[in-house]
Amino acid sequence: VAALRLLVLACGGGTANPAPNEMATTPEGAVRNFMQAVADSNIGRMSRYWGGTKGPASETRQPSDYVQRLAVTQSFLRDSPFRVLRTDPSPTDANRQTVQVEFDRSDLDGKRCVRNVPFIVVNVGKAGWIVNAIDLTTAGTPGRPCSPPSKG
Repeated sequence: VAALRLLVLACGGGTANPAPNEMATTPEGAVRNFMQAVADSNIGRMSRYWGGTKGPASETRQPSDYVQRLAVTQSFLRDSPFRVLRTDPSPTDANRQTVQVEFDRSDLDGKRCVRNVPFIVVNVGKAGWIVNAIDLTTAGTPGRPCSPPSKG
């Protein structure tokens, strides 16, 4: 556990709130901010753009294992070029949207594949839009062969 804490601190584990100009004003902006934090290996910044309907994990400290969840998420998404494909509104909730993100993945043998990964994004008021959920099963396992995604 102590080693994980040191890793988090080394990866930018600070949890200061983002400046207003850093807050995502669009669902796509939330995904881009989150993915920039992934690329920067900055768990603290990732927690500003990920959380639940009550706000970013950096503020709510929820769920209690959010640091571990973000570390796992980072391992699945880092070093993968991406592009936002489209945003689909929720038919029942104006504050929830699905952002479809395309990842260009490579396995250890250099075989490339493209994966479409849905990001659920929510509007949490003054904190703007944040990522709420990512279907990592569709991203594929890092370093493993680019086999078809599991059908969960």
